[in-house]
Amino acid sequence: MERTERLLDLVALLLDAREPVSFADLRELFPEEYGGNREAAERKLQRDKTDLLELGVPIEYVEPRHLEERDLGGYRIDRGSYFLPDPKLLPEESAALYAAGAAALEAHDFPFAQDLEVALRKISLAGAGEASLGGAAARRLLVVRPGPDSGRAEKLRALGEAVARRKRAHLVYEAPPSLEGKPGEKTERDVDPYGLAFRGGAWRMVGYCHLRQAQRTFLVDRIVSLQVNAKQPATHDFEAPDSFDAGAAAGQKPWQWAQGQPQEVTLRAAPGSEALLERIFEAREGKIEVRFLDGLLPSVLALGNRVFIASPQPARDKAVHALRKLQAALAAAVAPPPSPAQPQTAAQQHAPAPRAEKQDRLRRLLLIVPAARRRPGIRLQELAAELGLAPEELRSDIELLAVVGRPPFSPDDLIDISVDERDRVFVALDQSFSRPPQLTAPEALALAAAAEEVAPADPAVVAALRKLTSLLPQQARRLYADLAKRLAAATPPPRGAEPVLAQLRRAAEQRHEVTVRYDKEGRGEAPERIFRPQGVVDHGGQWYAIGHDVGRDAERTFRVDRILAVRETGATFPDPGPLDPARFQREQLFFPSGREEAVTLRFSAGAAAWAQWRYGSRAQLLPDGRVDAAIESAGPAYAVSVALSLAGEAEIAGPDGARAALRDEVERALRRYA
Repeated sequence: MERTERLLDLVALLLDAREPVSFADLRELFPEEYGGNREAAERKLQRDKTDLLELGVPIEYVEPRHLEERDLGGYRIDRGSYFLPDPKLLPEESAALYAAGAAALEAHDFPFAQDLEVALRKISLAGAGEASLGGAAARRLLVVRPGPDSGRAEKLRALGEAVARRKRAHLVYEAPPSLEGKPGEKTERDVDPYGLAFRGGAWRMVGYCHLRQAQRTFLVDRIVSLQVNAKQPATHDFEAPDSFDAGAAAGQKPWQWAQGQPQEVTLRAAPGSEALLERIFEAREGKIEVRFLDGLLPSVLALGNRVFIASPQPARDKAVHALRKLQAALAAAVAPPPSPAQPQTAAQQHAPAPRAEKQDRLRRLLLIVPAARRRPGIRLQELAAELGLAPEELRSDIELLAVVGRPPFSPDDLIDISVDERDRVFVALDQSFSRPPQLTAPEALALAAAAEEVAPADPAVVAALRKLTSLLPQQARRLYADLAKRLAAATPPPRGAEPVLAQLRRAAEQRHEVTVRYDKEGRGEAPERIFRPQGVVDHGGQWYAIGHDVGRDAERTFRVDRILAVRETGATFPDPGPLDPARFQREQLFFPSGREEAVTLRFSAGAAAWAQWRYGSRAQLLPDGRVDAAIESAGPAYAVSVALSLAGEAEIAGPDGARAALRDEVERALRRYA
């Protein structure tokens, strides 16, 4: 008997048993599995018990006690704790929850993707509504993580498991090369992964590094390889600090990185750009505490003449030095001339993460019977689609379930599930597999992490999560509470922008026309524009609204943190259709209008390795060691900002208009420091 079949038979036996089943009885009922050497059989049963607990099956051992002239004790499954009760979600709560789950799965790099898929199916089967309830809401929310996958999904899955199980990981980690030409250091290290968070446009793992003997933050994309400790899977390798919060630890700004003693830096904004101090630096008065000055310079320089460093003098000098270095490069002739730049193309679609076959098969087998029983005669293809399986994969699972049951495995003891000649699925005997099992702690965590994407936009999701987590068994509830601060999968809305995001999301769902006051330049004031929102998009860590700008009669995207106010006009508009994820797989969130130009950034030899890492196939190595990289820009502003942020290590090589725009901005910025 294969392991999967043995575990299901054990569940069927214990669910049907009215009294605890002793180990002696199990050895007699499963002679091939638990017979023979007693110590080996006990170890095998303990492993099986651990596996079932991880699947949400609350198997427990009851100490023997004398009752009715018998010693009663052994293993049991409390049916009340096993079955997931109907959480009685309201339609709007189901819609919000399913929309969040669909958005997180669409990103293709959610660490607990399999747990999230199973959790959504469980609550649907428990009576919380169909996934289609969230269809309309899901059409208005999109989470996009652009760029090459580089195995990120599988790394996140392994790290998510290590975080949940508190297992140590062995990493090979390659730091990015510096802009001064220093190559990135490649090291091997053992790390206790405390948590995972999507912050700063990238997935980050925070943990205790045994090599550095301190807490460190690692970019997941820079992890070359990793192995999670597979020994004693039920035993923890470490304990995370009680106060640990993954989102806070990974969400520090570059100038907050602990590289040295803190110093106060004062920033000033040009007249009309004061709002940038609050928006970007969260410093309304311009005073910020800086531990890593080199982490602050790119953010300041990228703003050109709109924001500058007022004090201290050494920080001012660094900024001026970078600007003068760039000014000198721009004064010289461009040699060699750049090659014709190729426009940027959308990134290829991500492939779904491979399944952890044995564990995932067990989980889905526990859901097939309740799913088929709920809709007698459902066609195999339709049931397979609901469960996220290929039809032949489901057919194979049904064949296995047909031989699962209680000893002695007579026909009446087996699950009676079959596919008829018209490919319809019927269940005659479910052998207590009539309803889905309880949510596990990681499944509840996955739901909560996904729901963070919409919680600011729809408070119904908060109520849904409260209902679901209150139904968790006590042990799972404790584990869920422990894990809750160790995964931050969503991009938090900009500070103060939650009401705006909520209004836009709701207007998109209800097709209500609105006016927006959009402050693109950070001047604190803007005229109203009539807007018909199609949805909201978390694109690489930045929130946007996308829709039709009525005044310009064109599609437009608006950064949510630049919208000062939203007001409904009272008008409605036709359904524009769902958001197409393929359109958003771009480094920049803009859509070609035919007026874009390809701009060539030229990096110094010292920054060549960084440019090749950053731009990949778009980076072209020149004979003298410099690197050209092509980007697509709707006007020169974006390319100018990127070149400025490189602190003198990059210039615009072409076209001439974009190079002149950069030269003019450098001169304006230097006048601010004069």
